[in-house]
Amino acid sequence: MYFYFLLAISSYLNFQGFLLGKNINRIKNVCNTFLKLTSIFAVGVTGLFYFFANDISLLVYKSLEASNYIKILSLLIVFMYIDNIIDGMLKGINEHVSVMLCNILDLVVTICIIFFAVPFLGMNGYILSIFVSEILNFSVSLYQLKRRVNFSFPFLLILKCFICVFISFILTCFIGFGNAILKILVFIAIYLVLTFIFKCYIFKK
Repeated sequence: MYFYFLLAISSYLNFQGFLLGKNINRIKNVCNTFLKLTSIFAVGVTGLFYFFANDISLLVYKSLEASNYIKILSLLIVFMYIDNIIDGMLKGINEHVSVMLCNILDLVVTICIIFFAVPFLGMNGYILSIFVSEILNFSVSLYQLKRRVNFSFPFLLILKCFICVFISFILTCFIGFGNAILKILVFIAIYLVLTFIFKCYIFKK
């Protein structure tokens, strides 16, 4: 989260200078770079929470009751992280009103789903509201930024990162560790190595 926070702050500070100089190409390059870095980080965290949901549940809550919820909600991490970095970049190009309107729309839709779905679906209805809220916010924010800056969304990079996550999990299981924390650390190390092997950090300008 600290790494993610630094990304948001850095994007905002850079954009202010680029806007003053009307350096549109530089803004585009910054968008592409930060979206790719955020994607690498977000996919890794997604894999961590998805594949090690049981271990995390036992470590944090001392039971497996939360493991299914951790696994389900982990699927939203990529949307959440990229959405928030996009919001930071929108604020950096003085689109504060657009961000506010997007958040209001998100809030209204979420409240409606909670009001109508939760009484009938219970916890599943609440989880549905979270999914709809995050994906809606992500889609609207992405459209707003795309409308202002002609950046390239890193679909291929995200796919490569998911491949790295899957391979990392298989190798971690193959190596075999009894300690949950050690398994997680090995998984992270393998993932970072694979992202370099797959050249995920080579960004074209």
